[in-house]
Amino acid sequence: MPRKVTPKPKVRAKNPRQSESRDEAKQQTRAALVSAALSLFAEQGLDVPSLDSICDRAGYTRGAFYVHFKTREDILVAVMDQVGEQFLASVFSQMELGSPDATASGGRLHQAVRRFVEAVGSGAYPLMATAGKGPLVRPHQLLDACARSAVVRERYRDLVQLSVGAVAGLVKGDQDDGAVRTDVDAETVATMALALVIGAQTMNDLGLALDPQHLASAIERMLARA
Repeated sequence: MPRKVTPKPKVRAKNPRQSESRDEAKQQTRAALVSAALSLFAEQGLDVPSLDSICDRAGYTRGAFYVHFKTREDILVAVMDQVGEQFLASVFSQMELGSPDATASGGRLHQAVRRFVEAVGSGAYPLMATAGKGPLVRPHQLLDACARSAVVRERYRDLVQLSVGAVAGLVKGDQDDGAVRTDVDAETVATMALALVIGAQTMNDLGLALDPQHLASAIERMLARA
């Protein structure tokens, strides 16, 4: 008798569109969770919102949350990444050599300082605000979170170091153009600038009146080339 051949089951080819749709849905879910966490942190502080409240605000279950994040600290880091990177881009974008802002009156550092002061005044800077506008996150809450979590502390330190590097680049560019004195080290200046910002955040959080524009102008005058 002829041998009976069992037909092999057909393997369905993967549909690229279905894969893309699943990826897009996952990205939308993650973005909604991060956005919900940000809004709740801004309203209630870093410590109050629970995972359930974040999921409820986003419209997803805890199961969906754990697809993207392992812990509450992970979503806090995701919020820090989103807010920090957007803010840094708003301050330092288009500052490369040859760009209009890089060669504008006052130089690169002046333009970045102006953007930073405007962000503080409008309430866009997440850790400090003036004119009656509260910051999105109180600085002491972030430092408390850093003290509790090595993951949060490392990410905050990364953002500070990223800022130091960006400011040092602006100072060096201005030194090369003759807009800033050259007898000071660019990275040291940048480190001092970030220390001033973090200190100003703390003073602002304590309710001490500060004028960011006056502080910025004083620093620029000290750095100006005679």
